[in-house]
Amino acid sequence: MPSLRELQTGFAEAVFSDGQPSPDFLAWCAGPKTEAGIAAYRRGVRANLAGAVRASYPVIERIVGTDFLEATIRRYVPDHPSSRGDLNDYGHDFADFLATFEPASGLPYLPDVARMEWRVQQVYGMADAPEQDLSMLTETTPDHWGDLHFRLDTAHALLKSDWPLARIWEVNQPAYQGDFEVDFDVAQTVLIHRRPEGTAVEALTPAETAFLFALADDEPLEAAVARASIKTGFDLAATLQRCLGNGLLRQAYLP
Repeated sequence: MPSLRELQTGFAEAVFSDGQPSPDFLAWCAGPKTEAGIAAYRRGVRANLAGAVRASYPVIERIVGTDFLEATIRRYVPDHPSSRGDLNDYGHDFADFLATFEPASGLPYLPDVARMEWRVQQVYGMADAPEQDLSMLTETTPDHWGDLHFRLDTAHALLKSDWPLARIWEVNQPAYQGDFEVDFDVAQTVLIHRRPEGTAVEALTPAETAFLFALADDEPLEAAVARASIKTGFDLAATLQRCLGNGLLRQAYLP
């Protein structure tokens, strides 16, 4: 008598294999319609997984077209079975698959676009941050502001890329109106941030990138400014105003 683990493993292999189920597994399953039942289940599982991937990557679909994306997903799904019950978690490594998928090699920016889209989905589903509390800014004398730390909104992500991700995102939004020119020689780091009006994808300057990564690493304001000041064009007042105004900085505190 096979163990439960052997039955589960045999069933999973039968569902995700393009060939016939193993003879051992068929021998464990009584009934003349076992193979037909597995085939039907395989079609349903793969269709659900394919739908989950397609729903997570609408910008990829707009870039490559529905037919190309569906053909790509058909190659992806059989070798990437779901390991969780929540379909929202499926497709997390689609970017890595695209990086090695030869038919997509002519679009070298595609994996980073997928990484961006996955982070957009994750940020959208993150828990709400606590109410913004920056009272410590007013309670701390200016000569000690450098010691302040900042907690960032939990619903955000930072992504470095060799490609103009913010521009690619912008021109591939359904409501976008304007020219579609994209300068692919521009590298960008993007801030992905959920706000009341929706999830925003914005390009950061190198100085802003250094500043926010430092704050995210829980460095004090003085150290974050030092890291950002190495880059050209850093404007602390403008950066703080922007990050306070859009709600990215949620709390100022002294350890």
